[in-house]
Amino acid sequence: MKNYIVQKIRHYCNISVDNCSAIDKERIDFYDLTFVCSGSMTYIADGKKITLKRNDALFLRPGTERIRLQGTEPVKYVSFNFDIYPDVELPFESYMPNCISAEIRNLAATFPQSHLLPYYHSKEKAVNMLNYILFELLDIVSLGTNNGYVIKIAKYVDEHMNEKISLRDVSAYTDLSREYTAAIFKREMGKTLTDFINERKMLVAKELILSSGMGLCDIAAHLGYENYNYFSRLFKRYFDNTPIRVKQTGDPHRDFVGWEMLKNKMPPF
Repeated sequence: MKNYIVQKIRHYCNISVDNCSAIDKERIDFYDLTFVCSGSMTYIADGKKITLKRNDALFLRPGTERIRLQGTEPVKYVSFNFDIYPDVELPFESYMPNCISAEIRNLAATFPQSHLLPYYHSKEKAVNMLNYILFELLDIVSLGTNNGYVIKIAKYVDEHMNEKISLRDVSAYTDLSREYTAAIFKREMGKTLTDFINERKMLVAKELILSSGMGLCDIAAHLGYENYNYFSRLFKRYFDNTPIRVKQTGDPHRDFVGWEMLKNKMPPF
């Protein structure tokens, strides 16, 4: 994946209206990403009716036949029409329910201009904002679930990687019971929360071993493991190799036991 996805933004709006205006049928020659912050709006994409509600997103590719129906209620939404670099692939469905995180909404709120303006670098700011949003959506989609609680849990794990993360901490963050937190995560992800946390930490551990120059005990402590021997055994379970050996040989990622399965289920760090 390139460091940048967006080549050009053709149109941008971030607005609140009493009801959105209709868009007549047209076959678009650009990508369209639209998401709703509050209220609702309805599109027809290639004959399929899609109603967006809070935190839902619409992603349309060039060649899509698009219609937007006249709105019937107040709505706040953000919309981008844009082009991407030729060698970039965006594996999004047309309708992405409950995929807009608080981080994406907050980012959009920092750039509240209704449309792009020819000054204050508004176009450049919008391009960078959209790149960030698309990478966030790639991370979310790679989890393989659109369950808002599970997405929230995964973000919490990433943001507290250097702490000892417990089920109690996560359940308090999600405001769910520990039992329900564990059950919903296992149901959606097919693995326990503990396994997910350890997998994420082991990926980061290997990256730090290969590139940071940190001592092995320091890496273990940095990731919340007080017992180095336990950290080393856990690392060997996932990589079939010890931290010391990886540090000495620069062991490539392909030696990871189950690496292909894991990397396809987890967002890049």
